[in-house]
Amino acid sequence: MNEQRVEKLNRYFDEQISLCGQRSKELSADDRMDEVAFEKIKGNVFEIFCTILSAAVKTSKGDNEATKDFFILKTEQIPSNWAAAYEKAKQHNDAVSMRIEQIKLETVDEIKETFTKIWEEEE
Repeated sequence: MNEQRVEKLNRYFDEQISLCGQRSKELSADDRMDEVAFEKIKGNVFEIFCTILSAAVKTSKGDNEATKDFFILKTEQIPSNWAAAYEKAKQHNDAVSMRIEQIKLETVDEIKETFTKIWEEEE
């Protein structure tokens, strides 16, 4: 059962990373470089959590609950730094940094939502 979940999640991450790359190329062709950078950031977040999923599977050694707990813990720990960076940028009226951190936080929210949906549908 865990293998099916992990397969679906890996497919999801691969699709999202590919979409970010595709959008990045399209935006670059239109010379929209700020948006290219934002797509790359989003793609990086997907890559980070794809790697975390792999680590969760390895460390849990087949224990479904341990895999889920590890992944969910990381979706809370890692974004806490991004939320702090967002608040700091907000204090300094740094709109670009705020947008970067906002993209990261929105992306991890999407990842958490998708992870939960896939995990629960396979139960």
